[in-house]
Amino acid sequence: MSKIQFLFLVAFTGAGGFAGCEQGTTELTNREGEVIPDPLPLASVPIPSPQGGDIVDHDAAVRLGKALFWDIQTGSDGQTACASCHFAAGADSRRKNTVNPGANGLFNIVTGPNKLWNGLSFSENKDDIVGSQGVVGALFSAISPNPAVAVDVCTPDQTPPFGVFRRVTGRNAPSVVAAVFYRDNFWDGRASHRFNGLNPFGATGNAGGPGLVDIANGSLASQASGPPNNPVEMACGGRPFNGPNSLASKMLARTPLGQQTVAASDSVLGALSAAPSLGLRCGSAPCTYPDLIEDAFGPALAAGAEANFSRIWGQAIQAYEATLIPDDTPFDRFLAGDNSAMTAQQQAGWEAFKDSGCFSCHAGSELSNATVSFAEANGLINADGGDQGFHNIGVRPTSEDLGRAGLGPAGVSWSVSGSAFDRGAFKTPALRNIALTAPYMHTGGIATLTDVVEFYKDGGFFDNPELASEMEATNVDGGDRDALVDFMANALTDCRTLKERAPFDHPSLPLPNGTALPAVGAAGNGSCP
Repeated sequence: MSKIQFLFLVAFTGAGGFAGCEQGTTELTNREGEVIPDPLPLASVPIPSPQGGDIVDHDAAVRLGKALFWDIQTGSDGQTACASCHFAAGADSRRKNTVNPGANGLFNIVTGPNKLWNGLSFSENKDDIVGSQGVVGALFSAISPNPAVAVDVCTPDQTPPFGVFRRVTGRNAPSVVAAVFYRDNFWDGRASHRFNGLNPFGATGNAGGPGLVDIANGSLASQASGPPNNPVEMACGGRPFNGPNSLASKMLARTPLGQQTVAASDSVLGALSAAPSLGLRCGSAPCTYPDLIEDAFGPALAAGAEANFSRIWGQAIQAYEATLIPDDTPFDRFLAGDNSAMTAQQQAGWEAFKDSGCFSCHAGSELSNATVSFAEANGLINADGGDQGFHNIGVRPTSEDLGRAGLGPAGVSWSVSGSAFDRGAFKTPALRNIALTAPYMHTGGIATLTDVVEFYKDGGFFDNPELASEMEATNVDGGDRDALVDFMANALTDCRTLKERAPFDHPSLPLPNGTALPAVGAAGNGSCP
């Protein structure tokens, strides 16, 4: 049995289990000789629910969260929403002005900032990152006193390498679709499963000090609290989240989605749509964010919303993002017993997926070992001694980006284990809708699923000292490779996501350096099987 097959078996029998298999087969057995079954459909997996918190009306919190997620008034430039980096199946498909020069500071795959990337994979000797564009560098001064103006008062801070152009993140934007299942979010997991109400970092972020709240299973809330005031992603540097002259005071004074249209048939916001006018309407008057907050969190927290806006923001966006579950794929229908849901080639691809060892990390119903359920079943430490769900797979030299072993506030590492195997380790992404979220890896350096298979076939690009033991070269070629790519590209795609049908419908969204999205209602842009 190969090492990768052994690790797969451990993942499904528990750390103390033992199972046997023969090379070249996918029939896996536990210590009693019983065959380990295929996973259950994703719909059977309980959605991790926050423990504690302030929400008094969940549906109202989803409405508030969707409005905040898509609202371009959030950005200091009045053009950037959370959705601006997560509009395409929860990710970012733009190609212009999305290249970061990487560790060496030199542009290699384009000639400079604000250029068009050709959409092709690039070789391992180039350290550029295909990230997501944010805002032009600036320093925060004030919120405009005019609630009709979404642009903050800022002074230029147009530093190299982007200068007068929009800054670009140093990692590829991961999808928010199905992100509710992860125990910790972001590529390095710094968005803690315990939301402190202030920032992404849980207890680590407060260096042991008090937070506004302590909410378990709150990783999406933690993640949501990071970008809004980040000087690369959404804000002029130095803008506070809470209090006077802050993001809180800005949004509380503005009509939700006041610069955008909302379809009357929107699955969440349709009843509040002011279409064909802009924004939301509550009865005979435009809605306000205080209105939506009171509905979701009650009058007491609404009265203190300016001082507690980060706390409200995180919980509301988590409530919305938790509805983005891609559980109607051909694969899920196949797992539910419909043998015709996947073609013969896709079924062969599923077998190749298991036989090649992909399932050792892309495990369980969620197809990731970085999930809440996997940690509960298998513990917080993986087979190498590093953090569960995080692996160094040799995409880049470890020294360029420490990933899970990076340091946060007060110099505290995100790593739970403290193992050297957390150096350069990144979260195992789930794979549903993977065909819709290219490019791949935390660098965005692999453009196609065929190239991803070739990457694993070669055992990674770099033989880092911390390379995960799972990263043995895989024997996938020819027909197996084509079947595997077909399985990932087609059997794992939820048509509702592709067609922007509920719950993946959305308000209109202008996209700098991209094609503006019109408002789409629950019926989306086409039918699904």
